[in-house]
Amino acid sequence: MKLIYRGRYTGADQLPRADLPPSAVRFREPEDTAALNRAAIKWCLLALAAAVVLGAATIPLRGGLELGFGFRVTAGCAASFLTLLPHELLHGLCFGRGAEVHLFVSPKDLMAFVVCTRPVSRGRFILMSLLPNLIFGWLPFLLWCLTPYSGAGSDILLWFSSCCISFGGGDYLNVWNALRQMPRGSVQQMISGFHSYWYMPSTNDPHRPV
Repeated sequence: MKLIYRGRYTGADQLPRADLPPSAVRFREPEDTAALNRAAIKWCLLALAAAVVLGAATIPLRGGLELGFGFRVTAGCAASFLTLLPHELLHGLCFGRGAEVHLFVSPKDLMAFVVCTRPVSRGRFILMSLLPNLIFGWLPFLLWCLTPYSGAGSDILLWFSSCCISFGGGDYLNVWNALRQMPRGSVQQMISGFHSYWYMPSTNDPHRPV
């Protein structure tokens, strides 16, 4: 992966451009960032609801439920924000060796994001979307679920992993769109602008999907 830091995001004119085959189909997805944020919030709430159900189911394994608040909440949530850039780097790594990945930051939205125009397979697109949430969110949360209560460390881990799970709203939406809209064997590609596309690759594609 070749990472290019592009600085503060101000508009779509900063994004890299790419060509698409005539058969490319645009994802059915939110039309702008405001609509994306609304959809992402819904997926955040669904993910947190799933975490609550999973956590409740494992209470007997933990020997009961104890929660600490105050400093422990603050420490866990603050630590989760340190994963924002690593989260995006994990997305970028999934595009494969030699891929040109552009990293942007948007301080007003408290977010960072990466863009890469390399075509990727359906499976790799799903992996790319989920990997940071698995590593920083769901795996630490499962560790919390399966470990007996141990005081401050346990509470910080819970709030850290819960926040990281909630950061993946847009990623969960991407996975949902891929599962519902992309046929098996298709590839996904970003181009300049807000939307992604999918198409069935052919032997004369200028860029080989990974």
